[in-house]
Amino acid sequence: MALQLSNKKTIRSLDEEHVDFTCIWSAVDEREKCKPKCKPGYFGLYGMRNCHPLLTCEEIEQLNTSSEIGHQGYVKEVWQSNWNSFPVVVKILRSHDIAGIIARPGYFRGINLMKNSPQRSVLLQLVGQCNDTIVTEIHPLLDARYLETRLKEYPQYNTLSTRMKLCISYVDILRVLHSGIDRRIYVQCDARSLNKLTGQYLLTEDFRLVLSDVDSMEAIKFNDSSRRLIKCTDWGQVTGYFPAPEELWPYKGSFDASKMPLYDEKIEIWKIPDVCLSFLGDDHSALKVKRSLKEIHKLCKNPNPRKRPSAAEVLHAYVRVLRDVIKSKVKISLSPIDQDTYATQSLSH
Repeated sequence: MALQLSNKKTIRSLDEEHVDFTCIWSAVDEREKCKPKCKPGYFGLYGMRNCHPLLTCEEIEQLNTSSEIGHQGYVKEVWQSNWNSFPVVVKILRSHDIAGIIARPGYFRGINLMKNSPQRSVLLQLVGQCNDTIVTEIHPLLDARYLETRLKEYPQYNTLSTRMKLCISYVDILRVLHSGIDRRIYVQCDARSLNKLTGQYLLTEDFRLVLSDVDSMEAIKFNDSSRRLIKCTDWGQVTGYFPAPEELWPYKGSFDASKMPLYDEKIEIWKIPDVCLSFLGDDHSALKVKRSLKEIHKLCKNPNPRKRPSAAEVLHAYVRVLRDVIKSKVKISLSPIDQDTYATQSLSH
């Protein structure tokens, strides 16, 4: 594979097996980095020439955990390690804690989603699994809670274009998860606050997002005429301004999870404005953009979930603002959706 050349560019040549590559410009390394695109059951890290089968228990047991990454999770321990000189992350379920026991079913559902989803580009890449331990790719910028810190470290990226592209990246992930993958619409349940939600998305080295925490995903299963709705009650009562109205306990008296009404993916549409406005920041330069978003954000905050737009409709509005208001000509890479995916728009109304 040909590598470095002038103008900080890299030749994206394919090897003799005609492997397809994903390439980014890394803010961290200030160069172009590429990794192979891999089918389910395999992984590819930046710098690898070919895909490798998911790591086995024997390979994972040989990894040495060197240091904690960020804050240890409520249900997982998170460590950094190296596999064949490539940095990776090791996550271990707290299987002996009550939180880990409660989270265990969702933890394994999340692993299966990472393994089998045809839309893997929006999810953190799985590198291997052994029982309660998983290995994933690493994103050194950590999660989106640290956005302002990262933009201070890389001030050349502290632009309205970068910030708006993060809004687009977030809604693009929702668009894919809501698209009806294998007749399932995926909804993130563990999102009770803005801080909690943004902590579940990792910043990539080119300032996009990938969904990291898939432990609390619920699936709305549907057929041609009906849907099995959900409720996010595993962790108790939801309160505050951030959750959608339909997530809140609607009756007098003590909370009873068994009596909570069901709802759908529109709980995530309600939260989009809060997430995007946090990405745009408080600088005066963002006021014009925020004004341009008022109309679509008002629709997202409709108390009636059936009247809220779809993630695809929000995405369309966001892309228009990036191009027409911010005047950005940067190429926007959206996640492809399998043409065989079932349309869900008609089921949402």
